[in-house]
Amino acid sequence: MTPNSTLVFVDGENLSLRYKEMLAMGRTPRPDNIYVEDCFIWNQRILDDHIWNIKRIGYYTSTVGDDHHVRAVREKIAATTFTCTTEDSPEQRHVRTGQIVPFVRKKAAKSKKESICDIAIAVDVMRACYRDHAETIWLLSGDGDFIQLIQEVVHSGKCAYASAFSSGFNEDIRFVVDEFSSLDKYFFLTEEEIKEKERVAAARAAVPRVEEK
Repeated sequence: MTPNSTLVFVDGENLSLRYKEMLAMGRTPRPDNIYVEDCFIWNQRILDDHIWNIKRIGYYTSTVGDDHHVRAVREKIAATTFTCTTEDSPEQRHVRTGQIVPFVRKKAAKSKKESICDIAIAVDVMRACYRDHAETIWLLSGDGDFIQLIQEVVHSGKCAYASAFSSGFNEDIRFVVDEFSSLDKYFFLTEEEIKEKERVAAARAAVPRVEEK
């Protein structure tokens, strides 16, 4: 097993819902976000801050529509690649790329969160822990329903990381993981970045325009 190998499990329903809520609150999205309304949101920036020996990223979500639409969402997710810097040893680092693996379920109502996705995540996480597929489990979700699952990950001897948006985040998750990180800065411009954009725009507007003769 690769040292510090990590499996990533993304609760796409939770992230899509909270991302949409933050858009409605007036947050400014980053232009490089990859977004399919109500079912898929991703940004490579999530992985760029650290060294991750990622074996796989599984994206669990659901969507409303016919089989053709479900397949289109699955294809969109699978076409999204990730890049991570892996470390086999302090002297050996290399860049690895891979596709995000989609687990897409059909649901009847647009506003309904499908428990089948939560169940699928729980089953796959526990299988990964007890079959020793990775040393670290990284869950992207702010859903408090996963707290017991995270505790089981820790009890199995694995490291447990979690990341989530601030909107709707269950604060108790912080107390059961080895490390928590907020996703806000990876998907939305910070106040400093917005002020800098406004400053640059104002500076450009102040430059006299030279009329062509």
